[in-house]
Amino acid sequence: MKISLSFAATITCMLILDDSGVCSVALFCCFIHEAAHILCLLACGEKPALVELSFYGIKLERFPVCSRNRDILIYAAGPAANLLLYAVFSINSADNVHMHNAADISLVTGLFNLLPCRPLDGGNILFECLRRLMPEEKAEKICFGAVWAVLVPLALFGFAAALEFGNITLGTAAVYLAAVSFFDKREKGTVKL
Repeated sequence: MKISLSFAATITCMLILDDSGVCSVALFCCFIHEAAHILCLLACGEKPALVELSFYGIKLERFPVCSRNRDILIYAAGPAANLLLYAVFSINSADNVHMHNAADISLVTGLFNLLPCRPLDGGNILFECLRRLMPEEKAEKICFGAVWAVLVPLALFGFAAALEFGNITLGTAAVYLAAVSFFDKREKGTVKL
């Protein structure tokens, strides 16, 4: 297991600067998300060669490479775990504000990861589905177009939210997704979750 400096620094800053407890809940939801990916990988009969924690999530070096069906299942496991966690928290949140907030954070984590932007899970699922139907180059081009179809409205809403409410979350998410999508390099035998 390898932990990047960016991951350690981000987690440390988040925990030090947040006195509301929201970051702790968000980290828990992210942990459940990533653990679901790894458990699904193990259930598919694979063992990761290397697990690296970094700012964008988990990078797994794997052997042997799963079938495309299993890859889609592995990518879907993280968001599915977040949506399941959302349901569990929602059922138990009747009069508990903290449980309701935890449910919302889990829902947002799952839905965010389903956006069709690689290296997010939704983008990887889209790519795996498309490359069954067409050559890989064409699937790459469609996925690249999908990224910008999502990022432009996200950035515009983010800009409006920043002006109206002073909230920079959507804008920051759009910049982050643009950066990781632009610099994402497909590595054989490696999957980003």
